[in-house]
Amino acid sequence: MTPRHAENLAPAMRFGAAMLLICYLYALVKVILFKFGEVSVPFLGRQLLGALERPGNMLYRWHAANLTPFKSISMYLDRLSEPYDIVNLFGNIALFVPLGVFVALLTRCGWTGAAVRAFGVSLALECAQIVFMMGSFDVDDLILNTLGGLIGYGLCRMLPRDRPRDSRRNSHKDAILDGAPGKG
Repeated sequence: MTPRHAENLAPAMRFGAAMLLICYLYALVKVILFKFGEVSVPFLGRQLLGALERPGNMLYRWHAANLTPFKSISMYLDRLSEPYDIVNLFGNIALFVPLGVFVALLTRCGWTGAAVRAFGVSLALECAQIVFMMGSFDVDDLILNTLGGLIGYGLCRMLPRDRPRDSRRNSHKDAILDGAPGKG
């Protein structure tokens, strides 16, 4: 089966999915950058201005970043009894499952394209945390987020896609053919 979900969606469904994608991306920014707080563009502007005025702060955040793959993941797995670690581990995966679904529905890309898109969105958000001084960069978040995107993509690919657009029309056609002469 080829990744042709986008071709199977009616234009209205594609538009609806695109609008839901925008809402999802807003929620993703709200959760990752604003930690569930109010999304404020003026605040982002002030943070960016502060970062530009004091580039040492961004440099400090970069040096504090986790650039060692699986370092945080190993820590989370060692402390699965801690709610914070469970939320961090599985939350980073779950947050990106919808992105994988949207990628499957709205693009024609395959697994590699889905991974690149999930990784790209995750990388943009991780870098934004440094630039806007609103969190910390963690390479393990990139790994977990990309995994979540691939899970969403895979789940969507498992759904049946080869169904007629208007099942009523086909059932009506079948009823006519069933009553045709020579039918048994």
